[in-house]
Amino acid sequence: MFTLGRLAGLSLLFIFLPSTIFAQDQGWQVAKSTHFNIFYKNAPEYAISELTQKAEECYDSIANELGFNRFNFWTWDNRAKIYLFDNQDEYLRAAQSYNWAGGQVNVSAKLIQSYVGAPGFLYDVLPHELGHIVFMEMVGFNNPAVPLWLQEGVASYQEKDIDSARGGLADKINQGSSLDFNALNNFKIRSSSDEAIKLFYAESSSLVKYLISEFGKDAFVDFCRNLRDSRNLIMALTKTYSFKDVNDFEESWKKFVLK
Repeated sequence: MFTLGRLAGLSLLFIFLPSTIFAQDQGWQVAKSTHFNIFYKNAPEYAISELTQKAEECYDSIANELGFNRFNFWTWDNRAKIYLFDNQDEYLRAAQSYNWAGGQVNVSAKLIQSYVGAPGFLYDVLPHELGHIVFMEMVGFNNPAVPLWLQEGVASYQEKDIDSARGGLADKINQGSSLDFNALNNFKIRSSSDEAIKLFYAESSSLVKYLISEFGKDAFVDFCRNLRDSRNLIMALTKTYSFKDVNDFEESWKKFVLK
């Protein structure tokens, strides 16, 4: 499955890997930080230092914004792995990836692969994909009750460039052209237009912002736990929050956007 990693109209830089892990630990040097093991061969010291610092900043920021900072998911043997190849050619040969992809991620394995100098990796792709991994570890890997809009909404929640896209949501709602809850749950990125994808990401991010802004981080943590335990999105929403049903959730969100 492919992920945009960012809004439509920008370069596709990353690939989701559902199960296969290509890189092996043998023959690699490793730099260990609090939450990451970074594997490399001949990458310059500055690249390792920059990647380590950015990865830790992203993890701390994501955990804090979502209310997950009291959970020590990624320490010691549970650290996430990042493989940094020396160049694109080595990465492509080893990972059997596409030449347009700046990296690939296996969410359930907490494993990311890229190469030195990959465009957009540190400041765009890495934060987004780490958001996916942190969130899915909280709600349960391979949880069928987690819709795409919620995954992408959490991953996009902190991105600065999502704010401009969210800015037009009030007009869409007033015009009756926003995506309703059913459309969000059944949205297909591959078969959608760029404009529809932008709207999907903007709404997804806005819904997550609404839940956290209006009800707080502790409630969002409870929501994630309920989603993990019940494996039922509607049950988790109504149990955690004061919504009567999904229509109430949708209307409450619209009022939040329009106020």
